[in-house]
Amino acid sequence: MRKSLFLILIFFSLNLKAQSLKCYFEEVYSDGSNQNGYFLIQDSKLRYEYLSEDLYTLFYNYEDFYLVKNNDKKQTQKIKENTTIINGLIDIYKNFPNLAKNYFTDDFEIELEKSLTSKFYKRISIKSPQLNMSIYLNDCLFLSV
Repeated sequence: MRKSLFLILIFFSLNLKAQSLKCYFEEVYSDGSNQNGYFLIQDSKLRYEYLSEDLYTLFYNYEDFYLVKNNDKKQTQKIKENTTIINGLIDIYKNFPNLAKNYFTDDFEIELEKSLTSKFYKRISIKSPQLNMSIYLNDCLFLSV
């Protein structure tokens, strides 16, 4: 599950360099389970927070990722894993805003589905041998910085 979060973190942080964005999300996994939350992005900073107290909040601040448990804010963990996905996404999103609908690497496939009612995406599909999931983006708002 952490790999998918890094994928989203990098995607958003690289694409919205000078803008601010807020979206609610629903992650839906292949087994039918789901998780809800929201994310905030401004410049190269991101907050990706699950609504469940049993889960966590991820922060991205320019170069580093941090995980904070929602039920114990004193526990902070710096994350250095999953560099394959991160490096792949950096290469993909260097081409923003001219993104293709599908991206492939040796480790995963990403499919982007553009919203017809907003400037942003409504769904991101992630497929890999370890994880198959969709992330639905709802009520996305571009905010003035």
